[in-house]
Amino acid sequence: MGKVSLTSRMAIAFMFVVTVVLLAAAISFNYFCQLHFERKDAQVLNEKAAAVERMLRGSSEFGPETASRIDAVIEHSFGFATAVVVDGKTVYSHHNLSESLLPLVTDIQEERWTVSFGGHQYSGITRKVNRWVEGQDTVIYLALDVTHRIHFFDMIQQWFAYTLVVSALLSGALGVVLIRKGLKPIDELSKTSSTVTANCLDTRIPTESVPGELHELVDNFNEMLSRLDDSFIRLSGFSADIAHELRTPLNSMLTQMEVALLRDRENTDYKDILYSALEELRRMSKMVDDMLFLAKADNGKITPSAEGTSMAEITTSVIEYYELAAEDKKVEITLSGDGSVHGDKSMLRRAISNIVSNAVRYAEEGSIISVEISQSGNSVSTAITNRGITIPAELHTRIFDRFYRVDTARREGTTLNAGLGMAITRSIVDAHKGRIACESAEGHTTFTLTLPRLMSS
Repeated sequence: MGKVSLTSRMAIAFMFVVTVVLLAAAISFNYFCQLHFERKDAQVLNEKAAAVERMLRGSSEFGPETASRIDAVIEHSFGFATAVVVDGKTVYSHHNLSESLLPLVTDIQEERWTVSFGGHQYSGITRKVNRWVEGQDTVIYLALDVTHRIHFFDMIQQWFAYTLVVSALLSGALGVVLIRKGLKPIDELSKTSSTVTANCLDTRIPTESVPGELHELVDNFNEMLSRLDDSFIRLSGFSADIAHELRTPLNSMLTQMEVALLRDRENTDYKDILYSALEELRRMSKMVDDMLFLAKADNGKITPSAEGTSMAEITTSVIEYYELAAEDKKVEITLSGDGSVHGDKSMLRRAISNIVSNAVRYAEEGSIISVEISQSGNSVSTAITNRGITIPAELHTRIFDRFYRVDTARREGTTLNAGLGMAITRSIVDAHKGRIACESAEGHTTFTLTLPRLMSS
């Protein structure tokens, strides 16, 4: 059995709501109408009973004159039947109440009653006349034939049932039409998504004719296409970069090998060629390792060891490694502060190394690179600042995207210039449940790594 479509579900829900509302309205109408007529019956019966009681009290005994006056009151009202019982003996009966209805109502204790007889339904009242004639019990029985009204309500209920069925069917059909019209933007969204390919990511859905409830969905879809488009552009750029980075050492090795094979050479020359090829192979191996690391990060397979480590100790070892490179550029690296974190020493050393390497490469000659470690609450922050080029504000977050390069024209044959270094750094920080941020203004650029602090037990 196939899944029920959204249009069908909404149409059924719409039909159900309409049916429930109409049913509630019909039940309410029927209830209040019957309540109204019952109250009206009670009012009329009480008035007639009070009139008969006044006539009885106006005379000392029940005689033809009293019966005549009661007849005059009752005859002007349609559907009434009346009986007067004195000491268990019926002294007055109008419309043969004593013969037909009286045996059914004399045992009823309530003042108001309803009985059915001979296909008719009567609504009646029992009124006792106290102290009318000394030593005699007098009871007035007054009944009103409400059969015609019962038939009317039965007919109304049938009409309501027919109307309910027809309204449910019409509301369902109308709901399908209106819902299909309302879901048209979703249909357009589906058609647009079916045309999206890697070579066609510039398609967007206009929001002018989209209902307000779907604006967020359409906006999110358009933003998703924009992100995909941007990712594919960067991926294409990365592919070109990787191809260039791999082609450079391969071409170098091919050239060296071809030249070496042109004529016989000394063993020393062959060793030099092999050493040169080995250097290129190491460079390529490093690049492949970095790509494999990022692939593992994408699949959540990077699991750093949880050991207490000092950020100052890790940073010191990185600074010592880049000390000679910094001296060549006449750049000084300073370190202040300390803080212990839970983490993997080798991974954190690699993350700090990527940032310090960039700081040394792009620092102005004769400037100072400062590394400041501080603790705040449950976190430890490591801020690395250098003076050099200013990174535009719109690139402060994008520089951490893998495969992204600020200047795609720079191809210096290193892994960092392929746009992997900062992406690897972010992956390491994310694996440690931390965060990394960049700030750059007026020639000063600061990268801040914030990691969970190692709390003493």
